[in-house]
Amino acid sequence: AMGISVYAIYQLSITTMNIIWLGALMINLPIMLFISRVMMFKDMPRTSAHFPLITLLAVLGVILAFYNAYFKIGLEQLTSMDQIGYLLSVISFAMYLMYNFWYSSLGRGLHPLLEKNKILPPFNVTDIHGKLVNSTDFKGSPVVFLFFRGNWCPLCMAQIKEIAISYQELTASGAKVVLISPQPEKNTQALAAKFNVPLNFMTDIDNRAAKTLGIYMQNGLPAGMEMFGYDKDTVYPTVIITDKQGKIIYSDFTDNYRVRPEPQDFIDVLKEATS
Repeated sequence: AMGISVYAIYQLSITTMNIIWLGALMINLPIMLFISRVMMFKDMPRTSAHFPLITLLAVLGVILAFYNAYFKIGLEQLTSMDQIGYLLSVISFAMYLMYNFWYSSLGRGLHPLLEKNKILPPFNVTDIHGKLVNSTDFKGSPVVFLFFRGNWCPLCMAQIKEIAISYQELTASGAKVVLISPQPEKNTQALAAKFNVPLNFMTDIDNRAAKTLGIYMQNGLPAGMEMFGYDKDTVYPTVIITDKQGKIIYSDFTDNYRVRPEPQDFIDVLKEATS
C-alpha cells in the first residue's frame, strides 16, 4: 500500500489530474496511514469492526478507476501506465477487502469450557521471576485474566496501557489483574518494567494455558515476526473475569482482533459481582 500510494502521488504530480491514479491513491493511502499510526504510537486499543470511512473511500476509489478505464477513456485507449494504475487499483481493493473482512476475522465463538457461571479450568503460567503459578492461587479475590498476543501487537500494548490507567478502579473491589502472553519471558519482563502499578504479568510457556482453555491460535503470528524471537503459535485475545470462588462471571471472545472491550466493562462487572 505504501509503494502504490507513493507512486500514485508521483503520477498525479507529473500529469494532469489522472482519475485512475487518484482512485489507486484513495484505496491505498487511508488504510496505509491508519495502520502506520497504530503501529507507531501504540495508543489505540481498538478500532471499528470494518473502517466505515476508509472503506467508503476505497469503494469510491475503485469506482473512479473503473469508470475512467471503461467508460471515459476506454481500455483500448489507456496508456501502459494507466493500465498499470487500473490493475493496481483493482488488486489493492481486493486485498483491502480481504484484510478488512477475512484476515481481521478470527472465526471463533464462545468455547464451552468458558461459558458464564462455569468454574474456570485450572491452568499453570510462569511469573516474571520464573515461578510457576496456578490460576487457583488467585482464589479468594475476583480476577481479571487478560490473554494478549505479545509486545509486537500494538492493539494489545494500547489495551494494557488502558488497563494500567484504570488499575485503581479495577482493583477497588479487591480484584487482581493478571496479564498472560505466550511470548518469550524476557519480553514479558521488559513489559512489566514499564508500569508502576502491580499488574500480574505472566508467561504462558508453549501456550499450555491457552490450549487448556481453548483459546490457542495455531500459526497466528504475522509473517516476519518470528525473526524477533516470537513463536508462530499464539493466543486469541481473550478476557475472562472470575469471582472469588473462581466462577466465570464475564468473558470476551472477540471475533475481530481489532475490536476489544473497554476497562469500564470490566469495572461494571466487578462492581456488580461485589455489590
